[in-house]
Amino acid sequence: MSSAQDQTKSSRLISQLLLEDADLRDIVEEFVAELDGRLQELRDAHDKMDWDLLVTLAHRLKGAAGSYGYPDISQVCAALEQQIRAQETDGFNQQIGMLDELIGAAKAGLGGDQA
Repeated sequence: MSSAQDQTKSSRLISQLLLEDADLRDIVEEFVAELDGRLQELRDAHDKMDWDLLVTLAHRLKGAAGSYGYPDISQVCAALEQQIRAQETDGFNQQIGMLDELIGAAKAGLGGDQA
């Protein structure tokens, strides 16, 4: 996971999708704008220890992040999904913290105007 860890040290994360086609900016911005809500859904499901929902949310975010050109976010979600499937929550807060940093970097990569 060194690539994702390296990205958390960076202040900007640029969508690979946008590097290929800048005309897709609107949909990438919409995805990034929804990331805080997705992160909160993960936290809420964790608070309830809803394993099935946690797996579903992590899996969906893993796929969506990859599709929107954020492989580092996808990589963290893959690790999170694997932990959840094993019902291991020891690293949950660390993974969520890493996701939070990557989301901030994704916002910065779009100009930082996503709320």
